[in-house]
Amino acid sequence: MTKPSFDGRVNFHADDNVEEMLERHFETFDISRTEVWKNFPLYARRTYLKRFLAHYELFRATVDLPGDIVELGVFRGTSLLSWANFLEVRNMGDRHKKVVGFDNFRGFGDLDPKDGAAVGDVQKKAGGFDSGGFEAPLEDVISIFDADRFIPYKPRIHLVKGDIEQTVVDYVANNPGMRISLLHFDVDLYRPTRIALEQLWPLVVPGGIVAFDEYGIPPWEGESRAVDEFFAGQSIELRRFHWCSNPGAYLVKK
Repeated sequence: MTKPSFDGRVNFHADDNVEEMLERHFETFDISRTEVWKNFPLYARRTYLKRFLAHYELFRATVDLPGDIVELGVFRGTSLLSWANFLEVRNMGDRHKKVVGFDNFRGFGDLDPKDGAAVGDVQKKAGGFDSGGFEAPLEDVISIFDADRFIPYKPRIHLVKGDIEQTVVDYVANNPGMRISLLHFDVDLYRPTRIALEQLWPLVVPGGIVAFDEYGIPPWEGESRAVDEFFAGQSIELRRFHWCSNPGAYLVKK
């Protein structure tokens, strides 16, 4: 299997230095992969830990609400599995609440004019963020997660593959009783954000949270425009965590 050339991270010189130090540490002290994940606070970098904690704060605020967690833009599955693990810890006895993840596993389609110009350095282009190479590893990770769950036979994660602009429409039509407690947007672009908002916002329960990963973050103006257009004239309050850059914004449905 060919490993994807882009893993979703843009490293700076300091990042490379720290990662090289960690690799040397693992080699010098013969640290196995099993030891790393069992003792992850020893090695988790604050950059990634911040986002994990931000997601937990969003989850914690919706833990007692009815409805599923829906993620648009799964990529390699880091957030998807975070939501699922939070559910296994905090909602162990609720077997109906699940995580639904949408992704085409092919990367971006053509940019809309409202997305602005392509920027190759950050994968803002047709085919950018191609996650095809992560699809099989993610499915394997989900099977491992299932084996470790309290009730293994009841699926907690549902992956919906295909063009989000169509699969979201179909999923809503085929699941008329669905409700959403937490809706996480990480599709970056105008059209999938706008279409998904039109389809899914009515299903978010009062008190539910909608988070936008790239809102207000250049050069992802398409996501910001879709949000601003959709909520124009509505009484909403966009918020963010002052200690973490992602998500770029979130709101609580009144």
